[in-house]
Amino acid sequence: MSGMDMGGMSSGNGIPTLFDFQQYYWAVVGAAIAIAAVVNVLDRFLAYQRLCDKSSTPSKPKSIFFSTYATITATAREVANTTLRPIALGNCTLRLAPLGPVSLVLANLVTIIVMMFYGFDTLDNYSWENIGYRAGYMTICQLPLVILLAGKQNIIGLLTGTSYERLSWYHQWISRTLWLSATIHMGFWFRDYAQYDYIVTMLQTDSLTRHGFAAWCVLTFILLASFAPLRKWNYEFFVIQHIVTTAGFLAAVYLHAPSEVKIWVWIPIGLVCFDRFARILVLAFANLSIIHLFSEKKKGPLFANKATFTPLPGNVSYISIPNPVIDWKPGQHVFLACHLIAPLQSHPFTIMSLPCDGRLDFFVRAERGGSRRFFQYASKQNSSLGETQPSLKNETTVFIEGPYGNIRPLHQFDSVVFFAGGMGCTYTMPLMRDIVHRWKRECEDSSSTVSRVPKMPSLRLAVTKRVRFVWVIKSRSQLSWLETQFKAVLEDVRLCGQLSPTFNKEIQISIYLTCDETLEKDAATRTILGIHDRTSHTRIVPEKKEMHEKVHESETLFERSFYSSSESTDVIQEANCGPSYTCCCTATIKDETEISSSTAKCNCSGPAAAVDNTSQSPSLLSLHNSNKFNTKTGRPHPRTIIRSALERAEGESAVVVCGPQGLATDVRQSVVSLSDERAIHKGTGAQGVYLHIENFGW
Repeated sequence: MSGMDMGGMSSGNGIPTLFDFQQYYWAVVGAAIAIAAVVNVLDRFLAYQRLCDKSSTPSKPKSIFFSTYATITATAREVANTTLRPIALGNCTLRLAPLGPVSLVLANLVTIIVMMFYGFDTLDNYSWENIGYRAGYMTICQLPLVILLAGKQNIIGLLTGTSYERLSWYHQWISRTLWLSATIHMGFWFRDYAQYDYIVTMLQTDSLTRHGFAAWCVLTFILLASFAPLRKWNYEFFVIQHIVTTAGFLAAVYLHAPSEVKIWVWIPIGLVCFDRFARILVLAFANLSIIHLFSEKKKGPLFANKATFTPLPGNVSYISIPNPVIDWKPGQHVFLACHLIAPLQSHPFTIMSLPCDGRLDFFVRAERGGSRRFFQYASKQNSSLGETQPSLKNETTVFIEGPYGNIRPLHQFDSVVFFAGGMGCTYTMPLMRDIVHRWKRECEDSSSTVSRVPKMPSLRLAVTKRVRFVWVIKSRSQLSWLETQFKAVLEDVRLCGQLSPTFNKEIQISIYLTCDETLEKDAATRTILGIHDRTSHTRIVPEKKEMHEKVHESETLFERSFYSSSESTDVIQEANCGPSYTCCCTATIKDETEISSSTAKCNCSGPAAAVDNTSQSPSLLSLHNSNKFNTKTGRPHPRTIIRSALERAEGESAVVVCGPQGLATDVRQSVVSLSDERAIHKGTGAQGVYLHIENFGW
């Protein structure tokens, strides 16, 4: 039978050919991508419509079409964000992905399996060869999708508005489906050979069988090497071996496949070449000064980006690139490489600064590999730890690729709630700053319009009325990371109040400290970074020490003592902890507005006794009307915080979280339960809530 006849072969009357099944599969995939693309277009139009709306509730649907769309969206979000309970495996916990992405992966799996076995009796040995043929055709036609989902310059991402790092999760699971279908393809051929005890003979004498078995072996290795523990063990090695083995797999598949289906191998090769070529262009644009000869951004004789490295408390490097040649949006990231410090390594880092700052800023925690070398280099270059104004003479050439990343514009939502854990602040802080900066620009435009010539009506810069920022950290020293950023936010809000007497936007910032070093021995004399107050406060430490500490006004933004978790009186207790011990407060603060009578549980590591902290004076400063900044010892209760925001929302709200998996899971579950409880867009009048969880993978 010729190759073309084999592709057009049907398994019986009314059963499509092998080529037909391949076309049906891509019709299903194309339909899914098309639906996501339509949703992306509608979301973009909705954002534009809200910015054009001059009513008091621009983020609330006002037409039957968008009300219906909001109801469908709310229902879909509830289902898509629902997560099954984590599975405990000894000392490890397996956290499952949300039902939304899981459903898409399962739908793809079911589609493949149905198309492989439709019309066949698997118990009939005369059908095994035909099943092997169809399974092979269905396997090879999945290759373009696997490669499409892997690229950073991603066509699917461009159409659907999804960032490549989210699509990479689908890439992993679609690849596992590919392995399963390849195993079924090989299994049924070997099952057919086994009837005649012919497996070894075919492997020895038939080149197609050898090439197919080699392709399966390479694919199995790729599958095993891509699991998270091995991938995280040495990411640079993983990337290199992944590229090499993928090339070997495609070569083996090309040698194994019949001529009429080799196109399914050429398409992935073309996609890989396109991705690499596009990335080269992106790299050249972001790093070569010659490309910007006729631009105001022209810099240097050859390479455009020079960076300074500064060490910060907590083994964090502050990297700053002044006057970058690229443009970016808040929430995006770039791949940063400095071959002088960490040769042949490139890692993704979130951009901490806004375009209006005129520089690219990054906070990089020293883990291992390149990030550890960055911190060591920064420590050598700076004489004192924590300097945030590095000298320009210490600039080092760096290379960037990007920017990458995508999130729905947050300035289209009525209320926005941010949750960050530790280094997650690098993602949420610029998003918050962007909203506040838009408020400031609107106030400046409004002020100039009143004082000068009236301007033509234009789009709003932001419809957001309320912002809630929650940051969970372990150490008080970490607050110094964001001192400049908090200053900018508070100064912008203050300026808005001066420029516009009718300014009624609200912002509230809460810092939760989970490991308070002030609970250690002799820590009563230490200070923790916080908002400075213009009045003096008296703190009394009973029993072992009696000390009255006054905190006076200073030029530094963060300079107020902070001792314990609860907020009732000025009396605190000192933990009997040695200097090498750490006290961690595990209590969850459920009510932030009222003084709780519950006892915060702060446990010290080592032989020291646990401490009950029952009191502390309010650590709260009113910035402007209802704009507040407060610090607490303990852990936040996301459900309470989100509920408070949703109850006041006059339109769709957004919740953004970036941090440890436990925090992300807690926020996700809170959003799902509140959406169901409040019956959002189901006749109760409750407005929708958009959830964005920023992490690599689920």
